[in-house]
Amino acid sequence: MAKDKTIEKTSKKRTLITMVIICIVGIITGVIIGTCLISGKIDPNRYNFDVASLKDDVIAIRKESSGKTPDQLGATKSCVLAFDTTFNYKKLSITGVGVVKAMGVNQTINAKTIRINDKIYYENISVSSFVKAINRYFIDGNKMDHYSGKLNGKTITWDIKPDYVRTMEAYAEEFGCPFTDYMTYIVSSKTVTEESAVTINSDGNYEFTLTLDKSKAVVNYVKTMKATGGLSQYPDFTSNPVIELTIDSQYRVIKFVSKETYNVKMGLTAKSEATLTNTFSYDEDYVMPKISDKSTI
Repeated sequence: MAKDKTIEKTSKKRTLITMVIICIVGIITGVIIGTCLISGKIDPNRYNFDVASLKDDVIAIRKESSGKTPDQLGATKSCVLAFDTTFNYKKLSITGVGVVKAMGVNQTINAKTIRINDKIYYENISVSSFVKAINRYFIDGNKMDHYSGKLNGKTITWDIKPDYVRTMEAYAEEFGCPFTDYMTYIVSSKTVTEESAVTINSDGNYEFTLTLDKSKAVVNYVKTMKATGGLSQYPDFTSNPVIELTIDSQYRVIKFVSKETYNVKMGLTAKSEATLTNTFSYDEDYVMPKISDKSTI
């Protein structure tokens, strides 16, 4: 039992690095770095919001969207509807790439999600010259298994036995949001501080940009970061996060880019700038990876 707890504690520390840089996901959603000293503590009431009160009525927005295109509905409502559609989609794939910059060091991120009905696969590989955080999850219904991996060159060899197992409910309770929320920001009329016009690109898809409140929009995100382990306090978002979205006429997310700056306290305090791009695809003949499969970056 003591050994199991030690393994889980070690695994949580590894997972922290991944979760602090990214966001289902954060990521779904976030994951690491730095030793730039900054004084002061976060106001304990800064993130003290009721999550339900920050959300919009998706059912009402869906009714309002009937017969409307995203440019007619507007950026914020289109985003709310698009992520609700995507969260509930049963067959999709997400590829994530990104970088976190701190103290002159770049931490690269490579992530992959595959969902086929109630089966979900997620891997996150975060590497710099100082740190390697390598994690993956196999989810089947309500059961979630976590595995660690080792990088050799550009190939990852994964452990064949899980470090720990938990339920989806336990994950949501600990990390602040369900695993199937591929964006851990809360986006609504209460959290958006600025929105762009919705434009149509050459592919016939819709593009727009939203700026989010750095306290309200990250309520779930900061819980995810802290709960992953190793943080003595919530991260301090030092500017309003900016998200750039591309969605299609069915209100499905095609591409999602997040840009954020925050300080994370892990003994010392790390100042980081993160950019992550997630690209979504739907309804293809996806194959769920096997436990014995390797990965590459």
